[in-house]
Amino acid sequence: MRDRIQTVLRQLVQSSELEVRWLHTLSLLEFIGARKISRTVADRHPTLEVLGHLADETRHAFTFKRLACEVAGREDVTEFLSVGAASTWFQSLDRELATWAMQLTGQTDVHLHYLLTTAVVERRAMVLYPLYKAATRHAVVREELGRVVVEEQGHRRTIEDACAQRLAMVGATLEPALALEARLFETFLGVLEKDVATALEGSRAA
Repeated sequence: MRDRIQTVLRQLVQSSELEVRWLHTLSLLEFIGARKISRTVADRHPTLEVLGHLADETRHAFTFKRLACEVAGREDVTEFLSVGAASTWFQSLDRELATWAMQLTGQTDVHLHYLLTTAVVERRAMVLYPLYKAATRHAVVREELGRVVVEEQGHRRTIEDACAQRLAMVGATLEPALALEARLFETFLGVLEKDVATALEGSRAA
């Protein structure tokens, strides 16, 4: 799947319009992540670690939206790329991981749910963002992606370790969650590939 991701990213950056829409979609996904944190483990004054994660996700949403505006050369960017499929990937993953966590523990475990979603989403980000950084032609996008990757890596290991410890207590590992994410992401990727191909064909025809 890595090769498919690399290919579609190299294709979409051929069009500034598509890249603007892609950046805006990334902003939305980061915002969805921040909103989920604020509604669950941060619904009351949380730990320093959770506050730091919430701040990172919110800042990343801002960063990607600002980059979309910079690449577009305007401040009223509203267009997305494959946004329905992107949102479905995140929302379905979050919902199915919550169900799995409940099956494992026999109760609603908000913190385990948070750890699971964060761990698998950040694993995906650590594949997606470096590949996008290598593909984009915009220096400002490369620079910001470098900062985002460093921040994501900063708390990814801590969260994965905490997740593994919690799962070990109920005789489970992170592998089923990663397999679930891969299946859901592949559906999103298929839509993205089609949308990018259609858009590029349309621009060539014009």
